[in-house]
Amino acid sequence: MRVIFLICFLLFTSSMFAQVTKINIKNDKDITIEQAFKEIENQAPYYIAFNRTRFDADKRIHISIENTSLDEALKIILDETGFDYKITGNHIVIVENKQQAQVSHQKVSVSGYVRDADTGETLIGCYVMEPDGKSGVTTNAFGYFNMTRPSGACTIIAHYLGYAKQSINLNLMRDTVLNIKLKPSQTQLREVVVLGSQTAEKQLSRPQMSTVNLGSKEISKMPVLLGSHDVMRALQTLPGIQAANERSTGISVRGGGIDQNLFLLDDAPVFQISHIGGLFSIFNNEAVNDVKLYKGDIPANYGGRISSVTDIRLKDGNMQKFGMSGGIGLLAADLTVEGPILKDRVSYLVSGKLGGWGGLVGKVMPALDLSFYDLNIKLNAVINPKNRVYLSSYIGSDVMPVLDSKYRNNTLSLRWNHVYNPKLFSNVSLIYSNYGYRSETRTTEYTDSNNAYSWESGIRQIALKAEYNYFINDKNTLDFGASFTFNDLVPGKLEGSKQAIDGISRNNPFSNRVIEEHGVLEEALYVSNQQKITDKLSLRYGVRASFYQNLGGHWVYRLNDAHQVADSFYVSKKKTYANYFSIEPRVSINYRFLRNTAVKASYTYTSQQLQLLMKTNGGGPLDVWFPSGVNIKPQTASQYSLGAVQYLFGSTLEASIEGYYKDMRHVIDYKDGASFLDKNAIYDIDKTNYNFEEQLRTGRGYAYGVELMLKGSWRKFDGFATYSYARSKRRIEGINSGETYLSPFDKPHTFDVFLNYDLSERLSIAANFRYQSGQVTTVPAYAIEIFDKALTGYTKRNDYRLPSYQRLDLSLTYLCKKKPGRRWHGEWNFSIINALNHLNLYYANFVTNEENPNIIDAKGVYMWEFMPSLSYRFHF
Repeated sequence: MRVIFLICFLLFTSSMFAQVTKINIKNDKDITIEQAFKEIENQAPYYIAFNRTRFDADKRIHISIENTSLDEALKIILDETGFDYKITGNHIVIVENKQQAQVSHQKVSVSGYVRDADTGETLIGCYVMEPDGKSGVTTNAFGYFNMTRPSGACTIIAHYLGYAKQSINLNLMRDTVLNIKLKPSQTQLREVVVLGSQTAEKQLSRPQMSTVNLGSKEISKMPVLLGSHDVMRALQTLPGIQAANERSTGISVRGGGIDQNLFLLDDAPVFQISHIGGLFSIFNNEAVNDVKLYKGDIPANYGGRISSVTDIRLKDGNMQKFGMSGGIGLLAADLTVEGPILKDRVSYLVSGKLGGWGGLVGKVMPALDLSFYDLNIKLNAVINPKNRVYLSSYIGSDVMPVLDSKYRNNTLSLRWNHVYNPKLFSNVSLIYSNYGYRSETRTTEYTDSNNAYSWESGIRQIALKAEYNYFINDKNTLDFGASFTFNDLVPGKLEGSKQAIDGISRNNPFSNRVIEEHGVLEEALYVSNQQKITDKLSLRYGVRASFYQNLGGHWVYRLNDAHQVADSFYVSKKKTYANYFSIEPRVSINYRFLRNTAVKASYTYTSQQLQLLMKTNGGGPLDVWFPSGVNIKPQTASQYSLGAVQYLFGSTLEASIEGYYKDMRHVIDYKDGASFLDKNAIYDIDKTNYNFEEQLRTGRGYAYGVELMLKGSWRKFDGFATYSYARSKRRIEGINSGETYLSPFDKPHTFDVFLNYDLSERLSIAANFRYQSGQVTTVPAYAIEIFDKALTGYTKRNDYRLPSYQRLDLSLTYLCKKKPGRRWHGEWNFSIINALNHLNLYYANFVTNEENPNIIDAKGVYMWEFMPSLSYRFHF
């Protein structure tokens, strides 16, 4: 009895002493739990015991305890650890919390959004991971993430390029919603690509390859053309992506055609990405949040093109405060304003760009008598924690008085994000896109209104799609969805009086001058899963099913084996014809066989219903979209890729190599001697006739190559160097006598170097150098005169290559001095395009010599000579 009484007395007095003893731990920095325990041992007559194999005493905590009881001090220290304590004699024993022990076998979900702390902008592709970096997830296209963790104490880290890393301590007892706000890195230097261990970990562990990711800050470091930063010209410097030609912002990806690339602006497709025939793209860099280009390993949720997908996401608009930015260049000016309508709930973004200064440039330089504008408007509303709505619109137009023509681009996307539960995220989108070209021309022979005519073409698309992300667990993320798309195409329509039409082309009757509108339906289903098999092996596999249907309501003309119209039939509006079904598997694998090295491989099968009938290989407003049908089947491509990535010198340098082979079927090209390849093709109306398909041939194309890249940063330097060996060939019956020939995008060797150096906190210089094999072309081989008429014979298709291309661009950026309390920040950029003044042959004109018809003169045309530019940008 005395023993029991003594034990109770000791426990009581120990408890009372724990309440009476006062503890003080003043700390300005994080300390470990073990260091906190030692502070307690110095102030109280107790020794603290714990099991190191179960209790993490090295965990760092930030506490400040002042005149607090021992009991409360221990609770503060052990908060979110899942452990408790008990006092036995003069020992404090750290024990596992009973409640925690009961649920330790359970799994709980941690989900939420990652945003910019200053603007509320969601951060796409942010890495949320465990401290060891071995397990983690990335935020989706709307900044949402979900990860599964054992209940109890844990730490997660959020890391995003250009932002301060944030470590968050949690005590997980149930599913938790966690909205993370990251602070931008506090530096006055312009944003640079700094490769860290977290970035390396994401690249080494994910089964994603053949992907290019850019932000607006990376794009703004590049030397600028005519005073304007451009998304597309930045992409053209990267491996596997070639400029269609020096003038154009259009691209060829791994040897594919211009029309084989899908461009999405906030989910809405854009069918014409260029202004002024290619000098500028329609994308305003100040409004762009994220640019992701898939050049091979295309996820199953994308479809409709066989070479690449460029997914461009606009900024959501600042939810915290009003902001403004803009710039003035030689040919264009832009302005972006954003801010909250309701703080933390509703925001707006308005971004516009005006080119040609509203026609003022044309008055000074008649050769540049043109103008264009872009306008982006976006609203972003947080309805509640589970629902968010986006409304995004783009309006753009070009006016070209030289050609008496103009074209327009309009897109509209309404998107609804819904979180059904922490594991199921959805995005439902209603999308509208409209592109049209119209030329209203008067011939020199006819000046009265009775002889005016117009020619127009265009495409309009309406789509509804639903996309879902199901986060099964940390090892499996399931994506699935469906889409329904209606395309309304006007391949070419000529309108005007009979007199005007006959004045243009007297050989063809006016009745053949109109192609009725074509309607095309596309339905698609997809499902894919990203799975982590082991710490070293991960997969992504899926399939997309696409169904194409041509809608009736017009006459259909069928060609025979000689590519001549053999018969015709009428299809009523309620019926479909030329139905095509496509199963498109996608798979990629990542194996991490060393700590800093991973091997990746992928296979992608894609199909494409819409084609582009191009006057030139650079792409432009005169090109015509038309659908597959009874004579032309949808294009398809199978692409195989194999590569490796390795990080060196503490993850400051990334080295990668990637090889690919792409097999394309039903690729289109003009037959030899097609009638609308002549120099008067702008006014040639043959391509508006139903028989334009007679001028085309389809066959096989294939491309293969190797891409190498080094990128990184060291002290004040950052940049990249790339080399690509790329071949692109075609074999089509009826072209080049059926023999294999080089495609217009065959450029075997491309070498790029970009380097940025920060001279000081306010001054930086950048250089970009490119060397590339010359463009292929077909040249005259001979000229003869028969019956006083000169006839020209040509070499085989694309059998001659122009001289190699090389260009050095330089830029100097000066950041104006920041003044305390002043929100206005400005910067000047001075750039030189083609600093070495190397004349790169754009194309060659071959004309018969007037004095001797047996001689053919070649006249080279050059695009850019030495060209300086000055621009000013500001942020408020």
